Amino acid sequence: MHRPGFRLDAALSVFRVLFESIANPAMNLLKKDHTVVWANKGMAILVHRRLPDMIGEPCYQTFRRREEPCPGCLLKIVSESKQPYVVERWLDLPHRERQYAEVRAYPILDHAGRVQHLFEILNPTTGRKKDEEQRARYVEYLEKTLRELTAAGTEVSEQVSDGGRAVLTVREAEVLRLVAKGFSNREIACILGMSLDTAKTHVKNIFSKLDVTDRTEAAVRAIIHKLI
Repeated sequence: MHRPGFRLDAALSVFRVLFESIANPAMNLLKKDHTVVWANKGMAILVHRRLPDMIGEPCYQTFRRREEPCPGCLLKIVSESKQPYVVERWLDLPHRERQYAEVRAYPILDHAGRVQHLFEILNPTTGRKKDEEQRARYVEYLEKTLRELTAAGTEVSEQVSDGGRAVLTVREAEVLRLVAKGFSNREIACILGMSLDTAKTHVKNIFSKLDVTDRTEAAVRAIIHKLI
């Protein structure tokens, strides 16, 4: 059965009317030789280039400031598979923060089934990536704190004294260590496996026993008297 060819002029008319002014997602259309045929506002924002400056230029130069095709070139991958391809990629530009995006690459075939063009949709994921990295650092910090608490717990006695003041229990000393590290009551409850109300009660008791009125004072008192 005869397969109709891809009408580039008709496609470009549709792209310009519907997608060119859209800032998110970023989109572009490439020829099989890497030439940028069309791109939208989102692509210009992502790669920090004016739209007119991108058209007719190799994608690796105008998008990534490279002199040769990228390793793992999506045009090459899709040309070989002739199937859509989805991957997360990052973009490093001079003097700019690394940008992440989920790239969806779609081959456009001629009547003989050969890839002539590649249509890409890029959904920026930089914000999500930052959140994931922040959570990973937070978990790492929590694990480190738990290891420190475990080590300290083997050395501490049943009660901790502040120069003759009312003593702290081992549990209160654990809570105080976390207070001094800047953890909130909710975070302390999560780390120590207690309810939020119990964590609040421990903090209140610590304040009373150390005769302080806020968390900063408690941390300072704990450090001065080597309670943690």
